[in-house]
Amino acid sequence: MQIEKGYWGQIIRTFVDDAFSVKLQGKAKYVTSATVIIFLALSCHLFLVQINTEEHVDAADQEVIIWDRKIPEDILKEIATPKEVPAESVTVWIDPLDATQEYTEDLRKYVTTMVCVAVNGKPVLGVIHKPFSEYTAWAMVDGGSNVKARTSYNERTPRIVVSRSHSGMVKQVALQTFGNQTTIIPAGGAGYKVLALLDVPDKSQEKADLYIHVTYIKKWDICAGNAILKALGGHMTTLSGEEISYTGSDGIEGGLLASIRMNHQALVRKLPDLEKTGHK
Repeated sequence: MQIEKGYWGQIIRTFVDDAFSVKLQGKAKYVTSATVIIFLALSCHLFLVQINTEEHVDAADQEVIIWDRKIPEDILKEIATPKEVPAESVTVWIDPLDATQEYTEDLRKYVTTMVCVAVNGKPVLGVIHKPFSEYTAWAMVDGGSNVKARTSYNERTPRIVVSRSHSGMVKQVALQTFGNQTTIIPAGGAGYKVLALLDVPDKSQEKADLYIHVTYIKKWDICAGNAILKALGGHMTTLSGEEISYTGSDGIEGGLLASIRMNHQALVRKLPDLEKTGHK
């Protein structure tokens, strides 16, 4: 299977489409047109590739597929070298509506749509699209990107972005580890939290130095962010410092720590209590 720059561009182009239609799927569950377009398009063209997504796709939705094959010039300029890998080594992770709970509460700044391509379990391409502000971040490991790290980060008293549902749990340990000047930023959506670590022009995007998660999390929530951070020289690991494999099970139990332009392993060593908390 030859993964060419045009192919990457077509995946990314799918997310730039500003049509973000959502329909109710059962109790408080949603499926977007992005799921239908991406899942079915990839299934038709890449039948040997494993595709994992949070939502299912109904056969009746196949008629909505749109694939115009137009590749944005800015993406073509960034990705110059095609990569050839066996189709069997590729896994695609799709999260059509990250921050579902926040979407139901009309907290739209947290909502993202994400796609990630992993090869042999390693994330190599990530796309995070914010449909309500029309901002898209993407990066390819050993390829190109349209986003970058910020110029500086505070490692001694960091601003830490965490899930809204367990901010108090992280705050207690963070204050013990980094001191009383540490700031905890509760936020929704894993995609939003990764973007908080980067130089993002979106005015609604908060800024943080670290992203910590202490409970079980699905891989489609984090693969795209992991790929982007990795492409930019950053890290996303479990709280014990282990690399995350994007094959096999669809989630991880060990929580996660994400950083960029910091001594990641030193941070891991500072957070032993969080690792224990993440396994409760």
